[in-house]
Amino acid sequence: IFKTQLRALFRASAYGNISIMYPMITSVDGVKKIKKSVKEVKAELTSQGIAFENVEQGIMIETPAAVMVSEALAKEVDFFSIGTNDLTQYTYAADRRDSRMSGYFTGWPHAVGRLIDMVVAAAWSQELPVTICGVSATDPDTAERFIRQGVRGLCMEARSLMQIKAHLLELDLNEPPRFQR
Repeated sequence: IFKTQLRALFRASAYGNISIMYPMITSVDGVKKIKKSVKEVKAELTSQGIAFENVEQGIMIETPAAVMVSEALAKEVDFFSIGTNDLTQYTYAADRRDSRMSGYFTGWPHAVGRLIDMVVAAAWSQELPVTICGVSATDPDTAERFIRQGVRGLCMEARSLMQIKAHLLELDLNEPPRFQR
């Protein structure tokens, strides 16, 4: 199924720019297996005379395991997206669907902020773009924190976009991003 999906995506690339983001990556080996499948699909398309273009390929950083190897992962992909919902859930071992755990998903948990610092530093070391995807991007203060950490894209529901954009436009963001090593 995966190779069929890759084939469709690469065929579609002949008609416009696309990027592929792979979810739930936890190791460099996982990325290398994907790259092997991509190489096979490209070879098949080429041998069949089917046009395709270069496709940027990135990963969703959603687990503490991915964060811990993010420096190595950054050498293998074109971009990172940090999935804050899953990253928070897996970091705190707290089911986000359980209302008793809601305290872990409000404001911004310190441990997850440190993990994001690590991912951003890894991405920047390889000059990769890094975005945030998750409900946390819809909070103005948290969105600001992400931008100050060095994140350069926020993925959110359309209804939150204007509020976040207005908040960010009011800020002085000339200071360099901060992240810890």
